[in-house]
Amino acid sequence: MTGYQRHEPVDRTIEIVNKSFSGTKRIPFIQKSLRSAKEIYQTGGHCTLKLSERNFNLKYDNRREITENMGTYHVTKPYLEKSSSVLARKISGFGTSRYSVYSPVSSTQCKGDAYLHLTRRMLVRILKNDCGLLNINKISRLEIQRILKQVGLRCTLNFISKQQNKKFIFNSIPHTPKTIKVLEKFMVVFPSFDKRILLR
Repeated sequence: MTGYQRHEPVDRTIEIVNKSFSGTKRIPFIQKSLRSAKEIYQTGGHCTLKLSERNFNLKYDNRREITENMGTYHVTKPYLEKSSSVLARKISGFGTSRYSVYSPVSSTQCKGDAYLHLTRRMLVRILKNDCGLLNINKISRLEIQRILKQVGLRCTLNFISKQQNKKFIFNSIPHTPKTIKVLEKFMVVFPSFDKRILLR
């Protein structure tokens, strides 16, 4: 899968891909890259690591014509005319959003430690959308804010709302002293939580 940076075990990747076909056909992942030479020249600084949240899209893009439907997968062939492909792509794009405004997680989108920013985002998503992993019932934004403050992370109610219906990403958080400290505090609050599902 060109463009997808895998940080989870191979069996987990296979499971994620199979599930995505029956869902949104999108796989969220954390992309690692270094700051570009142009960016360093323009703004200064060093060649440091950047983390960006991306979506790997498995949705059919209408670049080829489907000739045979085989359930999850299809047999395709190139369109005979470019105009046919262009028309099919325009029709398929009606009513769909191209990207999420709140998805990038780079040094330009957050202040402070980008790893802690990412940790905060993933913990909020678990508390808001996957609280079953913690063996708890759905809780309010104020309660989520209180829990995050308890483990050493501050967040606004608006930040919590923006994570609505966003799934956490397995093995997305770098293993650093700061992130480990936060996750260990989180495990004090929720002893059944396994931090290994978040750590790379």
